[in-house]
Amino acid sequence: MDRKGEVTRRLACLRALMHQNNFAAVVITGNAEFQQKGYIRYYADWRLYGGAAHMVVFPAEDPILFLGLGAQAEWAKELSAIPDTRAVLDKTAAVIDAIEARTSPGDRIGVVGLNTILPHGEAVRLIDGLLPSVVKDATDMVEGVWGILSPTDLVDVEVAHNRVAKVFDAFRDAIRPQRSERAVVADAVQVAVRQGCLEGVIHLNNDLGSGTRPATDRVFGRDDIVKMFMEFLTPEGYLIELGGCFSFRPPEARWAKKFDLVGCAIENAMAATRPGRVADDVVQAIRRTYEAAGVDIVGRRLWDFHGQGMHSLLRPFGLPGATDPIHENTMINIHPGLLTADGLGISATSNYIVTPDGGVPLGRFRHRWHVVG
Repeated sequence: MDRKGEVTRRLACLRALMHQNNFAAVVITGNAEFQQKGYIRYYADWRLYGGAAHMVVFPAEDPILFLGLGAQAEWAKELSAIPDTRAVLDKTAAVIDAIEARTSPGDRIGVVGLNTILPHGEAVRLIDGLLPSVVKDATDMVEGVWGILSPTDLVDVEVAHNRVAKVFDAFRDAIRPQRSERAVVADAVQVAVRQGCLEGVIHLNNDLGSGTRPATDRVFGRDDIVKMFMEFLTPEGYLIELGGCFSFRPPEARWAKKFDLVGCAIENAMAATRPGRVADDVVQAIRRTYEAAGVDIVGRRLWDFHGQGMHSLLRPFGLPGATDPIHENTMINIHPGLLTADGLGISATSNYIVTPDGGVPLGRFRHRWHVVG
């Protein structure tokens, strides 16, 4: 399916949800921060280069994409999937005018990103400007379905993953003793840019724990244990996360043992990640792996996994007791979040597609300890 055909399919699904939820219009919001532009990319096939955008979808009439005055709006008129793309001075006022012209007083209006993306002042203007219509947050309505990937999406995320895997490989090839963190990250970022990944982060850690930080001028030492996490927004619109552990000598037994434990937990999580199950089923599979190994669990740093897509934090969230359903053809990112008494943090992060047989790694990516330099 071509890109415009894919957008047509997505809008048809959205309109079905609008009908079920009795919305006379839905406003889709986004801005150029790389974690907050996914809704516009998904429904308009437009990659925001700067500023913000609002898109209004109606049950029957054509949607309208509003961008600020400038070159980007002119590009979008030619290249986005929305024929009615408009450059306006005041996007919020334009949205209010478009909705008032096509709805009736008292209608329900949904806003995707109302409490997460739209600035407070703009949200107040929108709600007040649409009175007496009833404005409701429609974020959960959309996020309940947009993570389920179509056949076209599945191809795109595989391509996207392989782009970021090349950035991962570039970091692995660049890291060596006596090089600075910034120099190594710069080499990897150059590869990211050549792959069309213009936005993202690479964070590092060289202490015992699992927290990460931006690169500094620190020089890598021969005895370092380096944990790396990267996340990049790809040209396909998908955010891809990868992480790994690196050293310049074979790891000590305690590090190798902990890494193998995390890898085993990920494998068991993959096996448990099947349609019809809920998030806690996977969480418990990870916990049982740790308990079977006899390690002392002392807490939790973060969730064990989460949905991944055009935003990086989507349902299901892998937390104890979570009942988020797991759907086929969703992308998830697994990184066990349990803390253990040994205090050793491991970076082992990748992306998987949910299938009836369990999670399948994108790019057939497998975790291994990288001895480099």
